[in-house]
Amino acid sequence: MASTDGRTATAITAGPLPDPPPALWRQRNFAALWSAHTVSQFGTQLSLFVLPVLALTTVGATPGQLGLVSAAESLPFLLVGLPAGALLDQWDRRRVMIVADVGRAVALGAVPLGHALDLLSVPLLCAVAFVTGLFTVFFDIADQAFLPEVVGRRQVAAANSRLELSRSAAELSGPGLSGLLLQWATAPLILLADAASYLVSALLLGVVRTPPPAAPAPATRERMRARIAEGLRFVLRHRALRSLAMASAVANLAGLGGALSALLPAFALGDLGLSPGRLGIALTVGNVCALLGALVTARLVRVLGLGRLLLAARCLPGLGVLLLATAQPGRAVPTLAAAAGLIACGITAYNIAQVSLRQAVTPAAMQARMNASVRFVIWGTMPLGAAGGGLLGSTVGVRPALWAVAGVALLSVLPLLLTREVRALADFPDQPEE
Repeated sequence: MASTDGRTATAITAGPLPDPPPALWRQRNFAALWSAHTVSQFGTQLSLFVLPVLALTTVGATPGQLGLVSAAESLPFLLVGLPAGALLDQWDRRRVMIVADVGRAVALGAVPLGHALDLLSVPLLCAVAFVTGLFTVFFDIADQAFLPEVVGRRQVAAANSRLELSRSAAELSGPGLSGLLLQWATAPLILLADAASYLVSALLLGVVRTPPPAAPAPATRERMRARIAEGLRFVLRHRALRSLAMASAVANLAGLGGALSALLPAFALGDLGLSPGRLGIALTVGNVCALLGALVTARLVRVLGLGRLLLAARCLPGLGVLLLATAQPGRAVPTLAAAAGLIACGITAYNIAQVSLRQAVTPAAMQARMNASVRFVIWGTMPLGAAGGGLLGSTVGVRPALWAVAGVALLSVLPLLLTREVRALADFPDQPEE
């Protein structure tokens, strides 16, 4: 008899293979989770576009002040990111996500209220951004840790692709929709739409039902410190996770949550003289590439290999910022659209690949602490980048600051390039590392 290959021999000795899980769209829990994610993403895109416009046009913020508003939103990841991960390995993650959605809705509601009472100012916007970011810390860490519970490990990569597709669709239509809405309504009122989206997301999350988690051990201050330290050790000793965290931290220092969050609106609306509507059109056209990245990432993993895809995707945003820095008023819209396309495609493909890889190599009991530890590192650079980028733009000019940011963004590929465990990856591991 002819010899069998390894997979055939395994099937013979181990018995029949388990039935494949049902398609994701047929799973009620995932459908509810995806719907909540999609509604929230569309609302968030309104805020990401409208809030800087509000700060620049209504409040009269400088690039430096705009950097402070952006820094306030990501600062909670530095302050509470690590204990949040330890707590979320013990708390009901779905309930935490619902509370966080409601909290963000209430915080955003303070902006139109402050506008109505003539109290709108940079400090108020910083306070709203900080409170919103605080709830986002808990929501995002719980979200990534909750997904494997909802779909199972075998479908995590496919589920992440669908969630990223929704995010890309929101990014595609969000700027154009925001620019259009700004022609009809004031910026504070538009933020109410984002607050409403968080409330809808909370209602949809209430539909999700998963088996109750095992009862955690009683939490003490000493145990909390031990759990935080355990999560950090797991990430820092795991060469692939450490490399991903370092690359993402450098990228976020320069990226849309860091220096670009202050420099891009100031450059487009100030130096290039674009209206919010034209800026929205440019970003909408460019964000088509985010949708493309979400659609082709799985295929690119098969064609290029996971490691090569991560390297290529990590380089694209830096090239996009280089192109952005060359924009001139006469050709601003096409240049911004092309630059946004490179940035969006690279970020989307990289996020699908790196988040799925992190989830694949991490045991279930460590998921929240792993996510918290990684987020502490990669989001912790955002407030530094936002504040530093705004200060640099106010000091040397926005365009020279963009050249510097592009160089930092391109350097973010080095940790991946120097780590063989990432560079040589062909696909996602089948089993987590205990």
